[in-house]
Amino acid sequence: MKVRIYYGSTIGDTESIAQVLGEKLGAEVVPISLGIKNIDCLDLILFGSSTWGYGELQDDWGDRINILGNINLSGKKIGIFGTGDQESYEDTFCDAMGIIGKAARNAGGEIIGMTSKEGYNFSNSKALENNQLIGLALDINNQDDLTSSRIEEWVDQLKKEV
Repeated sequence: MKVRIYYGSTIGDTESIAQVLGEKLGAEVVPISLGIKNIDCLDLILFGSSTWGYGELQDDWGDRINILGNINLSGKKIGIFGTGDQESYEDTFCDAMGIIGKAARNAGGEIIGMTSKEGYNFSNSKALENNQLIGLALDINNQDDLTSSRIEEWVDQLKKEV
């Protein structure tokens, strides 16, 4: 399985998650600031971002979210992961995941890796669809003890869904 991970990270948490996912999936890990290139040969593309302020994309994703909308992702399996703070920003928890997921779908990508919202404590999120999270949501500030197990479960799930 050929996988590439694109991420945006400001303080390093999302980058660290991308690196761990990269090791577990044997994937190339690329900062989104370098752009999205040569995706034709990929079986799975992961996009990751932290959520900032009140539901905003991480800065490196700024212009690139529009570029993502112009790339043909038809026939591509897409996984979304992100970091957020469900206690301080309970009404915008991991919104960046939802923003990226919408852009990926608009470009023709098929989102895989939906996860349960059980075990989280937030009131609203753009990453929430049909009572599930659009991908792997991690809260390193408040639930870091669950990060490793959530990553393991998500990687296993992705491998089954590709």
